[in-house]
Amino acid sequence: MLTRIITGICLALVAVPVIIFSHTVALEIAVALLSGVAVFEMMRCLGLHKNYYLSIPSYIIAIAVPATVRSLIGIQSAVLALFAVVYIYALYVLACAMFSQGKIRFKDAAKAFLSTMYIICGFSCLVATRALDHGVFLLIMVMVVAFATDIFAYFSGMLFGKHKLIPAVSPKKTVEGAIGGTLISAAAFVGAGFLYSHLYESAAPDVIALFVCGIALSVVSQIGDLIASYIKRERDIKDYGNLFPGHGGVLDRFDSIIAVAPILYLMLANPGFLSIFG
Repeated sequence: MLTRIITGICLALVAVPVIIFSHTVALEIAVALLSGVAVFEMMRCLGLHKNYYLSIPSYIIAIAVPATVRSLIGIQSAVLALFAVVYIYALYVLACAMFSQGKIRFKDAAKAFLSTMYIICGFSCLVATRALDHGVFLLIMVMVVAFATDIFAYFSGMLFGKHKLIPAVSPKKTVEGAIGGTLISAAAFVGAGFLYSHLYESAAPDVIALFVCGIALSVVSQIGDLIASYIKRERDIKDYGNLFPGHGGVLDRFDSIIAVAPILYLMLANPGFLSIFG
């Protein structure tokens, strides 16, 4: 427990300056590095890290996309550029399987593509979220909702849990814990919105929109956590890595964050769809 607390403090000491200077390339550098390590952890988990035809291009794209995504926002050809990256990468991994004459199986190519795209989308949307209105607040809330959901779901489950959620994937998680974590995290999102509005004199917060956003993100956060647990159980491993003592690897610590970030970005990128500040 002491190791876990010390590591958490160290992570916070790194995260705070990155958020403060998130208007600079500091955010891109930090997120790109995390993305690259996360893809390495996943490739190792899947047993593909020594298949260099698949793994090395995956590492390159995992670093390159988060590092450049903010510079593409607002450019007319941005969607075309991102589509090209996804298509060329898919074409490449499938071609590798085809030309390998059975050395690279189709299912391995599919695993490499799917897992890499999932991780890249999550980390890239962290950077893209910073470019939205109230970007600093949203960037912080991605992490707050993910961690708050995990913490409050644990305590809610410990106090009230009676019905198992998905025992085959995560035996300790309960329905009551999931509901408690969701409601408390949504309330925290609303409270943070009011605090942010008061401190920075931004537009009036929309309570309903904040609550809906908080509910959606908390649910997705738990799904992201369960997906990460599901893959670990499929591969019979405890942690994805040991980069963060007491916490595991990047994917162990950021599994919920990379699930939450794309949903938050999609919900708020178009103010006409949902706006948390009127």
